[in-house]
Amino acid sequence: MATEIRLDLNKKQQLAFHSPATEILYGGAAGSGKSLLLRVSAIRWCEDVPGIQVYFFRRTYPELRDNHLRGIGNFFTLLADRLASGEVKYNKQDNEFIWSKTNSRIALCHCQYEDDVEKYQGAEIHVLMMDELTLFTEYQYRFLRSRVRLAGLPIPMKHAGRLPRIECGSN
Repeated sequence: MATEIRLDLNKKQQLAFHSPATEILYGGAAGSGKSLLLRVSAIRWCEDVPGIQVYFFRRTYPELRDNHLRGIGNFFTLLADRLASGEVKYNKQDNEFIWSKTNSRIALCHCQYEDDVEKYQGAEIHVLMMDELTLFTEYQYRFLRSRVRLAGLPIPMKHAGRLPRIECGSN
């Protein structure tokens, strides 16, 4: 089994990370760790809840790629041990990380145009994550929010009442 992912979150990030709230908006200036917090939280849900579906959004694919697949603290770096061991696989075609034994997944998504949300009409989103929420339209947010549900996913006791969940970051 891969080693535990360890990161030093600041006090504000820790409050959001451990919050029992089911809808969180984490704000701050550029460089304050909003995107990192969302990545760490997405991984936590996949590590703790078998079968969970985490949908992780940026408005455009280039923003998603540059902010979450490249640079310091990106998904590949955070998941390096798990990817090397085969515990997690990255499906480039579907742009998602999948936990091999539990089928938990982080789907990396974007909605550049207003009606791109229609692609998610039938999605069962257990955790919705939207990075830079102010770049999305109200319609997009409301539509994606309406897809958030559990539909029978068994939740471990330590997370009872915390799922389904919405976590957003914004300047």
